[in-house]
Amino acid sequence: MIKTTVPRKNIRSNVIFSVLGYALPLLAALATIPIMVRALGTDLYGLYIICTSLIGFMALVDLGIGQTVIKYVAEYEATNQQAKVQPVLNVALLVYLVIGLCSAMALFVFSSNIASALYDDPQKQALAQKVLQITAFPLFFSYMNQFFLNVCKAYHRFDLPAVVHNAGNLGGIVLATVLLLLGYGLEEVLWGYVVVQGGVLIAGYSIGRHVLPDAIRLWPVFDKKIFDEIVSFSFYTFIGNFVSSVAARADKLVIGVILGTEAVTYYQIPFTIAQMANGIIHALVNIAFPRFSEMSVTGNKQGLLSLYRKVGQIMSLISTVIAVLLITVGGSFLALWISPEFAQQATLTLQIIALYFFLHSNTVTGYWVLQGSGEAKLTALIAVIGTVAYFVGMYYLGGHYAHNGVAFALFLLLLAVPLQYMWISRYVGHRVVEYVLQLVSFAVLGYFMVYGLEIVNTWLDSHLLEILVDGLLGVLVLLPGVYWLLKRKDDEGEGFETPPLLKGRS
Repeated sequence: MIKTTVPRKNIRSNVIFSVLGYALPLLAALATIPIMVRALGTDLYGLYIICTSLIGFMALVDLGIGQTVIKYVAEYEATNQQAKVQPVLNVALLVYLVIGLCSAMALFVFSSNIASALYDDPQKQALAQKVLQITAFPLFFSYMNQFFLNVCKAYHRFDLPAVVHNAGNLGGIVLATVLLLLGYGLEEVLWGYVVVQGGVLIAGYSIGRHVLPDAIRLWPVFDKKIFDEIVSFSFYTFIGNFVSSVAARADKLVIGVILGTEAVTYYQIPFTIAQMANGIIHALVNIAFPRFSEMSVTGNKQGLLSLYRKVGQIMSLISTVIAVLLITVGGSFLALWISPEFAQQATLTLQIIALYFFLHSNTVTGYWVLQGSGEAKLTALIAVIGTVAYFVGMYYLGGHYAHNGVAFALFLLLLAVPLQYMWISRYVGHRVVEYVLQLVSFAVLGYFMVYGLEIVNTWLDSHLLEILVDGLLGVLVLLPGVYWLLKRKDDEGEGFETPPLLKGRS
């Protein structure tokens, strides 16, 4: 017999742990970044950001095999083809091993070249080379762990990967802070990441084995037929993930080369705040990815449209409230959190990035619908066009307007997004005009919220009170709005019921 759709207890735990996985690293960053900036200085903190960004960068670059694992395992389970699961997993595991080892070796070998590009000072070059070489080890551990976490996600278990992934993030941040407070330097901090990511890899393997059926045995195997079967999807997913990862991670290295590592700090801290604030959107929409895949393969277009609409509307509301709060009290937060001097340099940067993330977060649901429908070629094309435009804009605008220019260049990442909405309009049924009206409606809501909160903030005239009052008012808009959107039914129904082809499973 075939299994039913996702148990409600799994849905609840997926949402709860995804929210916790979003909130805990955010709180850890809020508590530790000022300490680390003071301990390392803006220059070395920029180097630290480059190292940790490389670890995160490789965690996303997997030739698209990670999303392939989630998509095909979910589809095979939904269509009673469980015998196909193990061959896919074994080929995927081999690909992870090869890419992980090659990437770690490349970073180790070319660390001196990267260090020379970052610094002219021989002493700083030597330090940069050492820490980049150390970074190669946690890069490999973190990269391999993605395989086991994606196995869990394929079986609709997003709670366990959230625990393991965020334990690694929290462990690395906390240990780095403790080592700096004890008087250790950047080299020891990176060795701490080696220990933490090694432990996280062991934990990831354990939960992957726990979720997999007992009959499946993981072993790296090359099967040309299986590889050819999945490569058409995974290759284009890789292209899209790779260029997106370059834009989101490797741009710090480019900024360091063009503007210096101090500019990396003034850009990255506002970017981190906005990225982590919007992280809840990515975490929640990612839970729906296997569901999108199942609905696509079983032909449940009505349910797909309804689920897309509901998820998209809720994420639009969340992104609006987040953008409003970053614009109205972002500067006050930076002044209290780090220093008034830092806030003078970075407030405008944060506001620009907040507007970018408002637009970007409204594309996330559509991205996962396309991936679930097997349209990796289109998502790759959108990513390539946007990333090329972004780096051209970053070089020109960054050279003229420093870190604020780089923030403006982010908008170029969205250059080809209209292609996404044209496809969704044609094959899912959500018209482009509906998206435009939805975007304009939430933008107008955001404008009036900013206008009203600015009046309130003028009256309060206190950084701390502004943050507390604006945050409370934002929550008072968000919670009732999400509740109403969850309860509201559209013409196609809720979209959360079991698809017709899945009914009767046990």
